Amino acid sequence: MVRTVWWALAVTAVAFTAWNAASLTMFDVSMACSKIGESSSYQCSDRAVDVLGVWPLIGVGLFLATPPAMAAIALHKRFSWIAVAALVVLFMAGIAFVTHDSYSSLLVFALPMAIIGSIAAAFHRTASDARRKQLPAL
Repeated sequence: MVRTVWWALAVTAVAFTAWNAASLTMFDVSMACSKIGESSSYQCSDRAVDVLGVWPLIGVGLFLATPPAMAAIALHKRFSWIAVAALVVLFMAGIAFVTHDSYSSLLVFALPMAIIGSIAAAFHRTASDARRKQLPAL
């Protein structure tokens, strides 16, 4: 079940990034548009993917999808907690770089992923836990 949760988080991260690629405008990702309503190199109504390009968006999608995918592949409790820590770091990076004209604000989505991941990691049973339950009590 834990593997399914991690894979679902990875797929959700990719879907979230793809949805934002289709819907974000520069007004959504640029602080200049939200403050003064204009910029010299683009219009605020331009699609963000047309102005910023697709590669930064792919990078953000990979940043969001890699920790849960690695936790799903490894399927070890320690890797689950490492993935949660990585998602928290991505969330903090999203907060730190929110003022840049980039997709870095999408990294804020790592917080709900980290919360769900921490719940999955807390319920992750290790092999030694399973063996202890199978051994008869002496």
